[in-house]
Amino acid sequence: MDKERMPVVFQKLNTFMEQNNRAVEFVSYGIAGVGLLFALYRIKPFAKFKKPSDVPNRFLKTTEFEGRVTRIDPAHGTLLLVDHIPLLPFPRLSKNKYLPIKLAGINTTSHGISWLQCLINGKNVKFLPLDKKKDYLNCIVTFSEKDQERINIAEELVKLGFGTISNQEDHLLKNKSTLLYYKSLVRADKYAQFNRNGYWHFVKEPTLIWKIKIYFSDKLKSLLPISIIKQLNI
Repeated sequence: MDKERMPVVFQKLNTFMEQNNRAVEFVSYGIAGVGLLFALYRIKPFAKFKKPSDVPNRFLKTTEFEGRVTRIDPAHGTLLLVDHIPLLPFPRLSKNKYLPIKLAGINTTSHGISWLQCLINGKNVKFLPLDKKKDYLNCIVTFSEKDQERINIAEELVKLGFGTISNQEDHLLKNKSTLLYYKSLVRADKYAQFNRNGYWHFVKEPTLIWKIKIYFSDKLKSLLPISIIKQLNI
């Protein structure tokens, strides 16, 4: 009996929709509009983040943002003051306030601050928030010039010896994505120590391997043309 009634129900529903086409369209548009509003609420395409509390927790470790570095501030282990660029920017009349972000997992030396000012001050960077503090966001920050490979700023600082791994960033070990980031910092740190780059040149005693390396490097520099030395990065 129920199977016999099913075609009748569908027929009545079809007749109702044909007779009330405009109403059905309004309902459909309404549902689509609600869905669009919910999507806009979730991704906040017009939102301009000016302080750490502005960033919703659902964006932590999941969403990368873009902004222009306006100043390097030595406070709190070196902060980048970033003019956040919304996904869909539009003109604003209010005075600019810049979002403070910190390179997650590292402490920056004075030489590192100078390096940051030369490399990224006034430039656009991308940043992935990992967690929020009262005064700043801990972020993975990347940068690239035109047609160049994007570099991880913290990793590069550590590799050059212009930054050291912080002992107070245990949160980096608690998530798979941040664990990979932390391991990249550890590799960069080992490289810097082995080569006695930057900070390590003054705090680490030269090893026999280091002395041999420097000896042969100096010998090559005395024998090879300058153009080849630059290509080999000796």
